[in-house]
Amino acid sequence: MQLHNTIQIILLVLILISVNKQLIKKSRLILKRTVVVSIWYLSKLVPKSTNLVVFGAENGRGFRGNPKYLFLEMEKNPELKCVWISKDSNTVLELTNKGYLAFKHNSLKGILYQVRAKLVIHSHSINDDFYKVLLGGAISYNTWHGVGLKKVWGANKKTFTYKIIHEKSFIKRFFGKFVVRTNSAKTNFVVSTSEKVSSYYPETYLVKKENVLELGQVRNDIFFIDTEEDREVPSFIKENKIITYMPTHRNFGKIDTDINLIFDFQKLDEFCKKTGYKFIVKRHMYSSGYIPKSYQNIIDISDDNIDPQFLLKYTDILLTDYSSCYTDFLLLDRPVAFYCYDLETYLQKSNEMYHGYFDVTPGPKVRAFSELLDCLAKYIENPSLDCIERERVLNIFYSKENQKAVLEKQVNYVYENILNIGSKVTMEGRYDHEKNKINTYNNRKSNDSNRVL
Repeated sequence: MQLHNTIQIILLVLILISVNKQLIKKSRLILKRTVVVSIWYLSKLVPKSTNLVVFGAENGRGFRGNPKYLFLEMEKNPELKCVWISKDSNTVLELTNKGYLAFKHNSLKGILYQVRAKLVIHSHSINDDFYKVLLGGAISYNTWHGVGLKKVWGANKKTFTYKIIHEKSFIKRFFGKFVVRTNSAKTNFVVSTSEKVSSYYPETYLVKKENVLELGQVRNDIFFIDTEEDREVPSFIKENKIITYMPTHRNFGKIDTDINLIFDFQKLDEFCKKTGYKFIVKRHMYSSGYIPKSYQNIIDISDDNIDPQFLLKYTDILLTDYSSCYTDFLLLDRPVAFYCYDLETYLQKSNEMYHGYFDVTPGPKVRAFSELLDCLAKYIENPSLDCIERERVLNIFYSKENQKAVLEKQVNYVYENILNIGSKVTMEGRYDHEKNKINTYNNRKSNDSNRVL
């Protein structure tokens, strides 16, 4: 009789669950988070290999960004074992063919290397770049992927992290923080570029103030030297005068405006033909849109595997909106204009900002295409326009010591203060800032009259 009653109760519970999809969804979510938190804490018990450093970047999609250059330098150190982890098979194959250690994040070796790593170096979060549940006992060195305007992580009211931290219910806040914790490692560092930027990083990335490291962005070192990779940049970019349009995403592409509605490509193509410029479009990875290939002077390279930093290096005028790419571009002291046709909508539906938009955008703010060509024409005629404003804003985002090559000091900091090894790196002869700054760009500019457009 007792068994019969028990079976009836179980059946009743199952019936109630089956008719309540919301309850099922919530139960699954709780179960999933419980598993994630449990594995994350268990990973802390696995002994770490003191010389093992794992790298990842670009949401696990590619071999680029700040971690790439740290990997290429640190991989030379015989005291270390450096492994690149990716969620993309092509990236793994590319690096393996070049003789580097690289594995998928969910492969057996990839899992073993992640769970044993003492240090993980990445450009987004450990959740984006790795298998986060394996990194509970590691040291996280987050280089980030730009110095932008948009609030993220703990500073963005729309994120899970922010909502949990500010949750009024003690129970929800208590258990939610366990989940938030899994997006970090045992010890966490984040790289900054200036005193101002450092001031809001503890709140943003949930790190101690002393763990914000003002060491710059190593990916921008390529602005100051010529590298082997310069040869891989398409010749039509290196040999022409370039206007680059590089917008950010709108809520991961969910509220993007069709690019054909914000540009009159026929007029733009005629403008470029008249002025001798090529208009390059590099949309954000989350953005959508289509540009007809019939225009001779407008080229969409969004689907091409061109590193954005090298594109910036060969760009004469940058056109953007809210993307952090312009703060890097300021290091080159070239014109930048802002096509903010949807400013109010963007601020309302997408993100809050750390700074007043008009306070840190050193160039014209264009709201309609009818204004855009006049704006570009002025910069073509006089590239030094707004140079004082550009320098003022550059000094907000980049301290003077970070307005040059920074790989040497960053690698040495990791060696001496995080890995505690005695190796020293010197870039003498390779990183002569004053001598090599934008060599390729200057050589190209001096030969403008000989170009075939």
